Amino acid sequence: MIDQYLLRYFLAVAETGNFSRAARSVAVTQPTLSAGIAKLERELGARLFDRDRQRVALTPAGSRFLIRARRIAAEYEHALVELAEPAESSLLRVGVLNTIPNRLIGCALAEHRELSGEALELLDGSERDLAERLERGRIDVALTVVRPHHARYRPEVLSRERYMMVLPRDHPLAGENEVLAEQLAQDRMALRRHCEALPEINRFFTQRGVRPRFVLKTTSDERVLSVIRSGAGVGMMPEGFADGTVSFVPVRDFELVREVGLLHGAAMQGSAFLDIVRRHLGRATPAQA
Repeated sequence: MIDQYLLRYFLAVAETGNFSRAARSVAVTQPTLSAGIAKLERELGARLFDRDRQRVALTPAGSRFLIRARRIAAEYEHALVELAEPAESSLLRVGVLNTIPNRLIGCALAEHRELSGEALELLDGSERDLAERLERGRIDVALTVVRPHHARYRPEVLSRERYMMVLPRDHPLAGENEVLAEQLAQDRMALRRHCEALPEINRFFTQRGVRPRFVLKTTSDERVLSVIRSGAGVGMMPEGFADGTVSFVPVRDFELVREVGLLHGAAMQGSAFLDIVRRHLGRATPAQA
């Protein structure tokens, strides 16, 4: 292990090209610095400088070592800065399913910022991605769809949401209590390509002889809602996206419901952010039995 002061001596000589100036820059005598360089060369088993009365130059070994020495010195300084900084509160790493409405996350974050000093790191991802990261310990908790095989993650179901047809407010069927798949055969669909229920939705419409024409294929829920608000198309979404700007209408015989909640990794203490999420999801419109 190389002493830090030897690296300082070496870098000073390499940068000044002179033992006297290097000694002054590190506040030691020239004999002390020369002895330190000699010790470093013995430890490394290589001559680092070519010396004569006119100049001091790096040897090929010295040039290679200079790259490493600068990197080590920079890491050392960085470590000192980190140690001098106040310790950050414990970090909570939360994975958020990319089909959780942005509105809910934004409201929870705004409330959390005002009420808590808890440090958060949010990761957006697919259902599979979050499960893999939770398994590997790369996140502490996931806000996602809860499945029967998630039992080992101590699942905490917070809301149940139906998948419903989303229509423009002025659509002829917007005020109905329910719609038939066949009634939508002439509408253009805004397709949520990242939807976890997409296989079931496709199968449902296909079995009824409805092959949708698409106006949009996207992984952006906000873009889907924008297209529907404009009147250019319709779509299928969980009812948690309902915001009053479009109409959510149940589809007859489509009974699929998603359960949204928390999957926990290692044992965790209480979290202000998770308490806020629990409260906001608890206010979400529940699925009808």
